[in-house]
Amino acid sequence: MTAQLDQKEKELSNTVSASTSSTLCTFDATNNSSPFHPSRTLTVDARGIGCLRLPFPSSQTEITIALADGSTGYVSTRNKRWSGNCILSHPKLGNLIRTDYFFGPNRDPVLRLLQTSGVIPEEVRVSGKWTSRSAYFTMPNGTEYEWAYAKQKGPEGQKLKLIVLDAISMDDNEKRTKHRRIAQLVRSSDTRTPGTSRCTAGNGGELQIDDEALHALQLDESIVVATCLVMLKKEIDRRRRIQAAVIAGAASGS
Repeated sequence: MTAQLDQKEKELSNTVSASTSSTLCTFDATNNSSPFHPSRTLTVDARGIGCLRLPFPSSQTEITIALADGSTGYVSTRNKRWSGNCILSHPKLGNLIRTDYFFGPNRDPVLRLLQTSGVIPEEVRVSGKWTSRSAYFTMPNGTEYEWAYAKQKGPEGQKLKLIVLDAISMDDNEKRTKHRRIAQLVRSSDTRTPGTSRCTAGNGGELQIDDEALHALQLDESIVVATCLVMLKKEIDRRRRIQAAVIAGAASGS
């Protein structure tokens, strides 16, 4: 899949991201055994939804994920506003992943990998409790990953709210532990999608990726992007549930 990307394109992206990003966070996470070294940066141009509105889906049906030099890296496209299903494509490689998204409890989103060697596309299920903001997925080779929310201090001491992707392993007590950070979505005043605020649900930002960790775990970058977009979609749905509850409460009280 995206492992076939032109190496020059990646080298250019890495060089630009290293020289222009003011919020690049390199640190040793306390619960990880390996340090996180973001070497690749993508910009997720997702607008999300605001607070004061009716509980409708986002009107944005196309989300562009740009490389550090401003060129298009990926595009996520929904055919209909009222459908959560989308296709993640690449300008050179075509359609990579189809995400079937279901609204409601116990209905996990499913990623279908479109460019596999088998006749039937491989599936990756993104699971998580209906009441939880975290989500995890297991790749066909058995490796497990988790997206979760975290707070960190930026390079200038500012507080950053992140959505982080960690590789998961089992410790000696058979408990799930985070042992390596793969990526993180940073949404600060400098990086969040223009026109959105910290109160916006499902808005994009700067997706920082550790290429060394990707290669060591044999995880494709397109999986990172697709599952990150699932997290943003979940944010929007949580906001819509709250909006619907507020409207229902106001109607019942009138």
